[in-house]
Amino acid sequence: MNTKRPVPVILQVGAGILIIVAVMVVLGFLISHAQIISTPPGFSIIRPPDEVSAILVDGDTVWTGGKGGVILVDRISRSVKPLPGGAPPFGYVRGMVKDTDGSIWIAHDGGLARFSQDGWTSYGEQGGAPFSRALSIISRPDGLVLVGTEGKVVEYTNGSWRGIAPPVPVTLSSADVLFSDTSESLWIGSGSPSRGGLYRYDQQNWTVFGPDNGLPHRVVRDITESADGSVWVATGFASQGGAARYSGGSWTAFSTADGLAGPSTRSVHEDRAGRMWIGSEYDGVLIQNATSRRILTKNDGLAGNEVKVVREDTDGTFWVGTDEGLSVINATALP
Repeated sequence: MNTKRPVPVILQVGAGILIIVAVMVVLGFLISHAQIISTPPGFSIIRPPDEVSAILVDGDTVWTGGKGGVILVDRISRSVKPLPGGAPPFGYVRGMVKDTDGSIWIAHDGGLARFSQDGWTSYGEQGGAPFSRALSIISRPDGLVLVGTEGKVVEYTNGSWRGIAPPVPVTLSSADVLFSDTSESLWIGSGSPSRGGLYRYDQQNWTVFGPDNGLPHRVVRDITESADGSVWVATGFASQGGAARYSGGSWTAFSTADGLAGPSTRSVHEDRAGRMWIGSEYDGVLIQNATSRRILTKNDGLAGNEVKVVREDTDGTFWVGTDEGLSVINATALP
């Protein structure tokens, strides 16, 4: 008589799922490793970090932030290095900046952290700050640190906080992007798909920009200023959007018809050679100047096709944050 008891169906299904998951993990690792070792000359990929939304180059240390918190990379060896002791737990890191005193500020979903010669300090509602989630951050030459939060911008100076918000009836849903131009006007970008837009505050008056008066899309992802004083804005959501340049009081919009890598743009950066980098949400990055144009994707050596941030170090090396890791591009690899 056969006394063996049949294996319950639920256990068989569970074992099958575990095997499938294990195979997918191994395949993912092998594909990632193959991508890292097959990059063309002048390109390299660093993982971890597995996703990068913010980059700060500080001497020989590259601070990266994203969904995985904060990860430090040695600029010379390009290896991951430990965080300074006493670091707080980080949520999704949205922005990083170094202030005029040399302190490094990190905006994340759990609040705000500062690293100085005295160690780490955390700011949030429990510590007296008027916010619980920091979406963006900048430091101005006059020493002011500005933090973007839900519905307003918060100014920090001499240990105190002051809120900055547009007057009624203008409403700011979220300050996802902050930028201060050379005239000290504050630019605020909101990434809300339904209530987004671009705001400029010149210390006296507020101006609101949207699709009705110049922007390709109401979702604002990044802002920068080029050497000629033009303000560049990356906009877009899903398969819509584009980049825009504000100069002489008017906007010029750019789309894939003008050479963009993809319709939804994610980042804008002008390097020291005068090339404009316009990162897309799904299709890599366009690098262009007056005489040349080039698009880079994963097929060309990038870690990922969503290019979220670009920074240039003192050697002219480019650190590119993507949805699938950190790319490092030597200046000699570009035309």
